[in-house]
Amino acid sequence: MADLVQNADGYDLVCYGCSAAVRPIDRFCSQCGRRDPAHQLATHSDDPVLTSSTVVGNDTEVPDGEATSPTLIKSDTGESSRKNTLAVQTMLSPGSVFARRYRIQRFLGSGAMGYVCSAIDESIDEVVALKVLSLPIHEDPDAFERFKTELKLARRIRHRNVVQSFDLGFAEGYPFISMEYIDADNLLKHLTRRSTFDEQTALSIMRQVLRGLRAAHDLGIVHRDIKPENILLNKDRMAFITDFGIATSQDLVRRELAGTPDYMAPEQLRCEAVVPASDLYSCGVVLYRMLTGALPYRAKSIAEVLEAHLNASPEPIDESLGISAATQELIASMLQKKVSDRPLNAREVLDRIDNLLKAASMTRSASKRINVLVIEHDPEALAMMTGVLQGEGYRVFGTSNAREGVNLAFEQSPAMIFLDGKIRGGFDLPPEAEGEEIAADGLGFVRIVQRDERLRPVPIILMTDDTLLQLDSAFQKAGVSDVMIKPLSAGDVIDAVRMITPREA
Repeated sequence: MADLVQNADGYDLVCYGCSAAVRPIDRFCSQCGRRDPAHQLATHSDDPVLTSSTVVGNDTEVPDGEATSPTLIKSDTGESSRKNTLAVQTMLSPGSVFARRYRIQRFLGSGAMGYVCSAIDESIDEVVALKVLSLPIHEDPDAFERFKTELKLARRIRHRNVVQSFDLGFAEGYPFISMEYIDADNLLKHLTRRSTFDEQTALSIMRQVLRGLRAAHDLGIVHRDIKPENILLNKDRMAFITDFGIATSQDLVRRELAGTPDYMAPEQLRCEAVVPASDLYSCGVVLYRMLTGALPYRAKSIAEVLEAHLNASPEPIDESLGISAATQELIASMLQKKVSDRPLNAREVLDRIDNLLKAASMTRSASKRINVLVIEHDPEALAMMTGVLQGEGYRVFGTSNAREGVNLAFEQSPAMIFLDGKIRGGFDLPPEAEGEEIAADGLGFVRIVQRDERLRPVPIILMTDDTLLQLDSAFQKAGVSDVMIKPLSAGDVIDAVRMITPREA
């Protein structure tokens, strides 16, 4: 199957590092950052690389229980392919004006049908995302029909966890769709950085995905390609479903092989009618991967992947990961081979996830809560951090005054302190500190706390920005444990506090 990813045959290339689709012109993978992402594929095109790419076959009849090898959509062939690639590359080059309206900013990614970039809509001076079909309409009318179907279905969905699609247009014969721009990386890129998420974070992300799917399913729309590449996750841990390129309506009975092999439900592989439970199966695979860093089936070829989804049992989750039995049972129910054995709909799974998260929150509340002190001059930042930490089960004491921060540190014995480098609010120094040159109120706070034997072991996280970088060494010499660059996201705060403080009573 090596020829399926050869650009000379007109197929999109696949990143050797993360399996995301890339173009021949790409020097770096837009998903994982790998340099020369298609390097080695010409001579080392292993089947597993293909299992993470979206595949679509022709309408076909496939006997129940029998697997079939999926076929990638050809985008073009030979010299025509090179001309189309060059044409799209030119139109989407940064700084150019596309369709006499959109000023291109940067390339975001590519898929089986086309390319995605960000652009400024100069008619309203707002940033949008553009998805441009890789072929002009006259060269592949079937692809254009799929493109139109994607827009028709996606435009019907109005939900915060679904990327909104706007309109269909044409530029030099190339169809394109304008969409909501989300400043976020896809979930695959997040998993490339950190491998796994803790149980509560993974469930929270999946809850948002399921909310978006519930809105689609209520309209009779099945996505058919839920996978990490099609889930965007921004810095505040908000998730968004994107790419309805092979979505279908339940009203249409389509006998075709469509989806991504690593995440396809058995009925998709058998070319049977897809239902909302088909998307739930894919969600089960995604949740399994978020928690374990691996896929539920240890397959080495695309044939093994297909066989595993049709007949094999998922690999047991390693006990050392500490995943609760209830979450493991939820995943097992979502990965059932028979549609009738899976949850009925997204609402049912959402109810189970809500119960799991509530139970975890009650367990944290019932245990000894950990005190965290936040000293932050910006009221909005202080409110954000307080809300995030309280949501994680911590008891938070916050102040915008350095002197009050000292008092709270001695009164509340925090397990961790977040300190704004720009904090103000003078305080009386103890006698032994008189005569010292204090560079800033924040630095004075650190020196006072470090003189107390009881508070000296408490980790202090300095929150700073570029204007205070020159003081970092002074703060570190005074005793801060770490430095975090502002502005901080909710995820930054959660990661920092979980890394330093214990979670048990």
